Amino acid sequence: MAVVKKIVGLVAIAALTYFTVGATGFAAQLATQLGASATGFVATLIGSVIIAAGTYIIQSVLGTGRGAPDMEAGKVNVRIPEPPRWLNAGRARQGGAALFGEYDSQGRWWMLIVHSDSILHSPYSYSLDDEPVTLDGSGYVYQKEFRLKTNKAKDPAETDGEGKGYIRIWTTTYSESDPTPARISALDSEFPSKWTSDHRLVGTTFSVVCMDALDIEHRYKIYRWRGPFNLGEPALSLVGDWDNMYDPRDETQTLGDRTTYKPSRNAALVWAWFRTHPFGRGKPESAINWDMIAEQADICDEDVTGIEGTQPRYEAGVAIVDSKRRADAEKEILLACDGQIVFDEDGKSWVRVGHWYDPTLSFSRNRDIMAMSSMEAQDGESETQGVIVRYIDPAANYTVQPSAAWINPLYYDPLTTPKFLVVDIQACQNHNQAMRLAKGIGMRSQPRHKIGPTVNLRGLRARQERIVAINYDNTFAGDYEIATPVELDGAGIFTGFGAVPINSSRWTLLEGEEQPKPVVDGTAGTISFPAISGETVYYSEGAIRIDFPALPRDDATYVAEYIRTADITGSENDPWTSMAVNVDTALSGPVQGGVSYTVRYRYVTGSGRGPAWEYDVVTPENPMSPPTELSATGGVGEAEVTWRNPTDAALAYVILYRNTVDDFGTASDISGELVGGLGQVMSVTDDSLSAGTYYFWVVAFNADDTPSSPIGSVSAVVT
Repeated sequence: MAVVKKIVGLVAIAALTYFTVGATGFAAQLATQLGASATGFVATLIGSVIIAAGTYIIQSVLGTGRGAPDMEAGKVNVRIPEPPRWLNAGRARQGGAALFGEYDSQGRWWMLIVHSDSILHSPYSYSLDDEPVTLDGSGYVYQKEFRLKTNKAKDPAETDGEGKGYIRIWTTTYSESDPTPARISALDSEFPSKWTSDHRLVGTTFSVVCMDALDIEHRYKIYRWRGPFNLGEPALSLVGDWDNMYDPRDETQTLGDRTTYKPSRNAALVWAWFRTHPFGRGKPESAINWDMIAEQADICDEDVTGIEGTQPRYEAGVAIVDSKRRADAEKEILLACDGQIVFDEDGKSWVRVGHWYDPTLSFSRNRDIMAMSSMEAQDGESETQGVIVRYIDPAANYTVQPSAAWINPLYYDPLTTPKFLVVDIQACQNHNQAMRLAKGIGMRSQPRHKIGPTVNLRGLRARQERIVAINYDNTFAGDYEIATPVELDGAGIFTGFGAVPINSSRWTLLEGEEQPKPVVDGTAGTISFPAISGETVYYSEGAIRIDFPALPRDDATYVAEYIRTADITGSENDPWTSMAVNVDTALSGPVQGGVSYTVRYRYVTGSGRGPAWEYDVVTPENPMSPPTELSATGGVGEAEVTWRNPTDAALAYVILYRNTVDDFGTASDISGELVGGLGQVMSVTDDSLSAGTYYFWVVAFNADDTPSSPIGSVSAVVT
């Protein structure tokens, strides 16, 4: 038995080396890594890509798409001369290519997005720039981010459904019996010469978006996104069940009659769909062993109960771009069910999903095994201590999320910082499923030991098996999973394969193995607007004033309005009056004394968004500010009185009062209504006076003849 002191993820190392240096350099390089004593085992791997038992994982890590976009990329909109085309199955979120964009005669913006070459089934839902949205009864987007109030200022809506919607969406698809999608009559009638009956888009699912016209000063409140035309329009994607696939368990479906097929998320059926789809692997339906597909589909549909509830064992949702190699796309589906492609004796293929079964094939040292090579990890050493699967989470609006880490109990050390193998399986859309896949991958790529038996020709039977029984000696005896292709040597005498230990819990999460998924914050990516804090609302010099704190953002602006409290009805048509705002202060027009006013204020960012209105109530106790700087100078038969008018915007006029005693209550008006400017210095000469002492007061009045408090008295001695 060959023992290497430090063997780390041999299966992973083997595949990585094979893909990076090729088959020839692979043997030499791996032999150098593992030592000459391991070359017997290495020989069984030469020329083998680690497939079969779901170990396409390594290819996935290296980016097997050869530069093609991954599934998550399908949710975006693009506008290029030859946009990619997408094929979908199961539940998936899909964006697509913008093929048409035009303003109509009324200033409305129209665009057409081709989503997929697959059929879309109802019900489905929309997202505009990662914001899930719904449509109201008129076809307009219902969410507040895409609506404005109907008031004069066209403020952004504060609640869903408020005001007016500005975006409408129509979607159409084709059917198995008619490859031409139904027409969008609104688009046809608006552009009869540009979108004619020749524009049929046969065999596609597409949507039309119309954005209503809006005054240029308000456009930024709606046109604030990054769509394919860069006009501020939002990108459009939708989530639904795609295409039809044959289910041999359903008696209402007839093989070969696609009009009887139905949508499904069952991973085995999705694989058979892609295997036989003309834009997939293109194999004839007669090349599939449908009896075995039915058996595996039952396994996929089994209920699995985890910490978040019950879900099917294996589901898959795919978005496959036309530039991806079809074999690589098939591997992504296999990853979602830890699947292995198997061929029966008639050459028909089927997929064996990750599932325990008692082995029916065994190999013994006395009868079948000619030689045995092995590799073992010493002292529990491994470069990684578990696996994280990155899957597409519907709770995160169909974006890629990492699963919780599956911890390999063979190597995990709680006293050290763990390292994890991170794997993309974007056809998976369930956290429990992702963790079960992580366990299968981890136990396969990070076991205690790996063996490479050299077997007689009876070993060819292993090509149709996933689990075999090995009886070699006291060390290597038990059930093993075949982790590489079964290969025949050049002489056609011996077979060889790589295998790892397995037990019945390989695809089952035991108590404590499933961890809660990392929290998906539904507000992630959503802009929050903190409330205003530290403002002061008060009455001063005949007007309402607001002193604000510093703005929270450079692109923000304060806005404020006021209204007589008695005039509030709760309607959008209430007569709110805008206040003049200068950076961080706001000033109303003249207000009435003794009348209650309600003030509302907020800040608005450059996108037209901001926090909700904040409200305050002000009741002016003194509706007019008094004059200031009052003085009087006596002379011969006269007195000169001087003062400064208030700067109060409510000032209408002032009156000068005089008395021979220091009592304003009995004083007389000696000037009538004197009109002067705000803050103006006023002077009046009171002549024809007898000698004596005189007392003077000045009172300011607003337009409602409401007086200020008097300023005075001041006295002057006349000689």
